[in-house]
Amino acid sequence: MALDHVVPVSVCIALAIPEDWREDCSNKVLACAACNGFHNRYRPTIEVNQPVTLAAFYDLRDHVFAERRTLIEASHAAEQEFFETKPWEQKREPA
Repeated sequence: MALDHVVPVSVCIALAIPEDWREDCSNKVLACAACNGFHNRYRPTIEVNQPVTLAAFYDLRDHVFAERRTLIEASHAAEQEFFETKPWEQKREPA
């Protein structure tokens, strides 16, 4: 398990989000190592302005969390589909 920021540190810095908001427990989650490393260079797909209230920061956090969850679920589904094909069991033609 790894401690991860929901709104990534790089996004917080780019938006000049206060460090105390960025480092608050409300912006951190436990994640498995694979999910923590997935989409490490994540950027929100929506136009994001600097949140000026804590409520606006929480709205951004919730959007990021939902968007990343969707991306991770799609990746897991693609991996599952690949493993279900069992490519390692395919017969090879004799040379």
